[in-house]
Amino acid sequence: MSITVVAHRGDSETARENTPEAFAAAVQAGADVVELDIRTTRDGTSVVLHDATLLRLWGLPNRVDAMVSCPAAPDAADGWIVGNINDVGSGDCRIPTLEETLAQFVELNRERRTPVTMLIDTVDVDDARAAIAVVRAFQNGPDADLAPISWCGETDAMLVVREQLPTADLAYNHDGGELDLEMVRRLRPSAINVEWTLLTEQLVGQVHRMGLELACWTINDARTMSVAIDAGVDRITTDRPRLLRRLLSGGTSPLALVGLDVEAFAVATELSLEAARMVRVAHDLAVWANGFTRTAALGRVGNKAHPADLVTEVDVAVERHVRAVIDQAFDGRHLVVGEELGGEPEPGRPTWYLDPVDGTTNLANGLPWTSMSLALAVDGEPLVAAVAQPAMDNVFLAARELGATLNGEPLKLSVTESLAGRTVLTEWDAHTPWPGMDDFLAALAVEHCTPRIMGSGTLTLTGIAAGWGAAGVVHDFNPIDHLAGLLIGHEAGAEVLDLDGNHTLFPGDGGVLVAAPGAGELLLDCLQKCPRPVL
Repeated sequence: MSITVVAHRGDSETARENTPEAFAAAVQAGADVVELDIRTTRDGTSVVLHDATLLRLWGLPNRVDAMVSCPAAPDAADGWIVGNINDVGSGDCRIPTLEETLAQFVELNRERRTPVTMLIDTVDVDDARAAIAVVRAFQNGPDADLAPISWCGETDAMLVVREQLPTADLAYNHDGGELDLEMVRRLRPSAINVEWTLLTEQLVGQVHRMGLELACWTINDARTMSVAIDAGVDRITTDRPRLLRRLLSGGTSPLALVGLDVEAFAVATELSLEAARMVRVAHDLAVWANGFTRTAALGRVGNKAHPADLVTEVDVAVERHVRAVIDQAFDGRHLVVGEELGGEPEPGRPTWYLDPVDGTTNLANGLPWTSMSLALAVDGEPLVAAVAQPAMDNVFLAARELGATLNGEPLKLSVTESLAGRTVLTEWDAHTPWPGMDDFLAALAVEHCTPRIMGSGTLTLTGIAAGWGAAGVVHDFNPIDHLAGLLIGHEAGAEVLDLDGNHTLFPGDGGVLVAAPGAGELLLDCLQKCPRPVL
């Protein structure tokens, strides 16, 4: 199925929205349609801007309907120049006119086999009338085919467009409830446009039976994009057209559908209901941990084995919450082995390995590099893993043979042919170097590879799945800290090896590394070049 990529106000992830730079970036990002908003100045000029004032984008309180396009002087009291770059106090402010933007689209499309469509969005009837005059003049000119135009927006404005431009392509905005079939008849739209929260299987089916397309807006994360794609929508509006194009060209992950109810998720992934619940619980706990850890007060900071082995009230609170959720979700049938409250695995019983805050020293010292590690295994076979990274609100998720995702986007590593110019992550042995660490770092230096010691063994291993370095090495495997990272790396295509070069997902003892394909052998060479044993 072909899905139309609609860039919301241009590529507004790359450039300031509704500007020539954002429109050019959207075309470069592979958008099929570029949506833009219109307003009208006091002297009737149609300009490209969403807000009624310049405050949000430009830091100026000026109202658009009080501006004029050509005041007598740049400091005229009744408005600011639009359509040009002008000094407006704190910096340059360029509000493009619709006429200028049409000319830009002509140039952007001149060498393209399939031109990118301009989608004009309006919430006001008067703004629609001003834009219609510009569009009518353009469509009577020689370059009309180089800038195809569609319309969307408030229903009253679309009625004006249909009246004044009888052949215009437009979408009907549906605000929920029963679809107004009489309005659909009057507007003759090519698509029904809905906010993504209103997306239902029933609505998609009804719209398709009417011979129309279903468009939804505004989706900016891979998980929701994947749900919309799976639901069968035809058009997706997004501030992140590059992300959407990656998903459409590279494929989505079934794990991205984890936000569905458990029964629907089980069907979509072909998992058993129990396995689907395991993945859902892991994901939801990671989402919760991000919010809680980012905002909770540290409380008293204590220590355990020695003064550098810290524990905070956040560590304990996270572990207690995770234990309670798992106990309730699985009727006490699952075990938890945690960093703070202990526990032991038992043969045949599903066991969750948990570090509620990996990087407690970082957390206690205000460094935004911590994580929660959560992995489910049965008899040493890892099945599900989730890692939360609170400072960046990231959620890594993996399930055996279902791949790995970062915030719903599939993770897939490419081959590394050299360590030169790359980074390799490792960790201290608590607050001291591990035996042989100095020699290992020296061997990396010979390869022009730069080490990093970030303070979270979980992220040292997990981050490799996202391309954050060529490899991660820890000197002493602990499933509480590291099992989740091993499974996530493995499902992303990484090499997971013990320090003898054996493939493993649950080492019995000793160190372990997670490496991009090709980097594992190179890293083992560095370890073997150490003049004395690493361990």
